[in-house]
Amino acid sequence: MQNFFQGKGAKNMNSMFGPETKFFKVTNQIGNILLVSVLWLIGCIPVITIGTSTIAMYYAMVKAVRCEEGYVTKEFFRSYRQNLKTGIVLTVIFPGLAAVLWLDHSYTVKQVSIVAGALEMVYLLLAFVIAGIVLYLFPVLSRFTMDVFSCFKLALFMVFKHLPTTILLLLLVAVGVVLALLIPIPMIFVMPGVCCYFGSFLMERILRKYMAKPQSKEEEEKWYYR
Repeated sequence: MQNFFQGKGAKNMNSMFGPETKFFKVTNQIGNILLVSVLWLIGCIPVITIGTSTIAMYYAMVKAVRCEEGYVTKEFFRSYRQNLKTGIVLTVIFPGLAAVLWLDHSYTVKQVSIVAGALEMVYLLLAFVIAGIVLYLFPVLSRFTMDVFSCFKLALFMVFKHLPTTILLLLLVAVGVVLALLIPIPMIFVMPGVCCYFGSFLMERILRKYMAKPQSKEEEEKWYYR
């Protein structure tokens, strides 16, 4: 038995569970995705910091989890601190817009007229646009150094420029929300990170189209160009 742990057995165990094996890398990545989910939930506890936490979640997911640069917790809170004020403002604005739309919808849905039907279509379109802007705005803020209004305009442009991707991302988030509502435990600890992880593959294809081309080989090797 001793020879097993010191000889071929030990080598086999290392080949299966060593830090360079695919099994270890996949397990480590799953653990990091779950860690990002938990950090996002913690960052959302004050409620008004949901936007801040979402920006930090995307930043940490792409940089630390997917590109394997830095530590998840460190990168999350680095972005959290940098975007704290901006995230709070956005957390107040977007639910406010959603509340106004819902009140208008609640009034017009009781009306029976052509005008009311037309208004319902307008509200539906506005809800789609607002949801799309939210999807793009937080990743844009995590990536680009621009003022909030410029990021907002870019996010609005992306909603329609990349409409199929917008629809796919909305469906992905909708599935995550439904699962979290139906099975709160454990999905509330799983779905934020899972949605962010898989959504980032779609999002990164778009973000890179708006990034300046690297001016040197050194710059090309930075995590956001990988």
